[in-house]
Amino acid sequence: MKKKIIALSVAFVLVAVAAIGATLAYFTDTETKTNTFTVGGVDIEIIEQQRTDDGSALEDFEQDKELYPIVGSAQGAKDQWGLATAKNYMDKIVTIENIKSDAYIRVFYAIPVVLDNVGDASQNILHINDGNKFTADGDYDTTAATQPTNPDYANWTAEKYEGTQTIDGIEYNVYSKIYNKVMSAGDVTESAFIVGMYLDSKVDMDEETDASGNKVYYYTINGQRINFDFSEGVNIPVFAQGVQADGFDSAEAAFEAAGLPTLPFNA
Repeated sequence: MKKKIIALSVAFVLVAVAAIGATLAYFTDTETKTNTFTVGGVDIEIIEQQRTDDGSALEDFEQDKELYPIVGSAQGAKDQWGLATAKNYMDKIVTIENIKSDAYIRVFYAIPVVLDNVGDASQNILHINDGNKFTADGDYDTTAATQPTNPDYANWTAEKYEGTQTIDGIEYNVYSKIYNKVMSAGDVTESAFIVGMYLDSKVDMDEETDASGNKVYYYTINGQRINFDFSEGVNIPVFAQGVQADGFDSAEAAFEAAGLPTLPFNA
């Protein structure tokens, strides 16, 4: 999904008019000067990408892909992008582009409450993977014994749990991060907000027969039935806010002053 969010900054139109008049014998001269200042604003865009099938390049994120339990570990082997090579790991590389004037960025994602355990990610049914190792240049050294995190990742604040919000009738947990670095026009975040997702390896599918004799399939984790209708798909909405950097010493101060909602979906 690619969604464009525009948050107008505090801006002014200033028109200064200066009139200079002088009257001399037989001569009259009047001059008017108008100084116009344009309206400032913030214009940002969410970019969602994935690897091509052969892993050689990045392309636009494709919707309606099928989720399967991961085979291997998302923290294991990586490719030249710094992304997991485990089977059934699904890319969702989210970066932000600033289109207009200097801005700070705050990004949110939402995950169904049933699939997410606040405070203990090890208990999640669906895991969202942060982007600390992603490198958009494709120059991740896969031969090194240990890999440093992308230095730009330090510009993201720690993930913050914002609370729950109902979206299209489903209750979601909402998380956010702020990008502390001032983004100029044309800048794209050098590290990703999130890079992918995967179903826990312990997720399984089972079946039962309903009253009409039809087979009904359902999903379990550790033998316990998951109370979520996977047949309708799993939506992971992403939302971004931008606020002017001018006049503020930090991103936190800018967002506090702007008063933008921290549960932004449906706002």
